[in-house]
Amino acid sequence: AVAGLNVFLTLTVGIFSAGIIGIVSGDLTILTFGQSVYNGFVGMNEVFFLSLLMGGLSNMVTKQGGIDWLLNKIKSFIKGEKSAQFGIAALTAAADMATANNTVAIIVCGPITKSISEEYKVDPRKTASILDIVSCIFQGAIPYGAQILVAGSLAAAAGYTVGPMDIIPLLWYQGLLVVTMIASFFLPFADGCMKKDPWNWEHD
Repeated sequence: AVAGLNVFLTLTVGIFSAGIIGIVSGDLTILTFGQSVYNGFVGMNEVFFLSLLMGGLSNMVTKQGGIDWLLNKIKSFIKGEKSAQFGIAALTAAADMATANNTVAIIVCGPITKSISEEYKVDPRKTASILDIVSCIFQGAIPYGAQILVAGSLAAAAGYTVGPMDIIPLLWYQGLLVVTMIASFFLPFADGCMKKDPWNWEHD
């Protein structure tokens, strides 16, 4: 709840700050600022409805036993806490590649990763980080994802002919995220904050 409130406040402050700066500099009027905000809401409709659809579909799959089946398949490869983290990462990556939307991937994987986290005692805070990081890595790296397509269109607007496969080898940020995330599975420094405040499994 606190994280959601922080995001809401940050976005609200950002929107109004941008509007004030635009109005003061003369680039916007109150009417054009309102129009820009409206266009932003309209631009999110696709993600909003897709998230609703995938959330409902995920619930139907859960009710029909699909989550349990997938969970058993994943658990057959998991032997302990470290492999559980790799399993969570692999599941999230597969979901993001299938849906091409990191928000939807997190919604779909949420119930499964929670179960894995509880059984193999992977701190839920770390599980949430893995979900977020892996979905962002693949969302920004798949050639049919919005980020790569937008980058290609911006390059085309600047007069360059750039395809997705020309961009992917230059994704240093995603590469560094992969290395850092895998390192966090094995190096103790990554768990420093969590060791100071261990997760209370009894009270979840």
